[in-house]
Amino acid sequence: MILSNDACIQINQAIFSIANAYRSKMQRDGVVEETGLGLPDRSTLMVLGQLAPTTARILSKAMDINAGTISVYVQRLVDKALVARTQDQADRRTWWLSLTNEGQVAYKDTLLGAAAYTRKFLSPLSADEQASLHAMLLRVSSELGYQWQSNPPA
Repeated sequence: MILSNDACIQINQAIFSIANAYRSKMQRDGVVEETGLGLPDRSTLMVLGQLAPTTARILSKAMDINAGTISVYVQRLVDKALVARTQDQADRRTWWLSLTNEGQVAYKDTLLGAAAYTRKFLSPLSADEQASLHAMLLRVSSELGYQWQSNPPA
């Protein structure tokens, strides 16, 4: 059975609400003020940490964000000394992005924070429900072209 329009809209609203709740919790907890890293910065760190070294073009595609926006996100992280740009010696038009030592620390901190937030948001669900939701979300995100690395460092 295909879901009704109402059910689809409820799913859409739930996804938006969860994303907004992450952002709001970060602000309430003072994470942004303490670290200077907002949700876009942390999202960029999470993906870059999985793909590095990579280019802005590949990062943009992986995050499904336009090149102009990813450029702003990357520059903010470069300015905070969390990301380094290295020019490709064979193709001087290409710049490789990687995490600095400070960036690695922020990346690992971001992963731990995301895991803790997710556990809290999923706490009303049983272990079986959490496992089912995990499998379903991975399947849907895979269909959208996103591939999560199986063992991100924690």
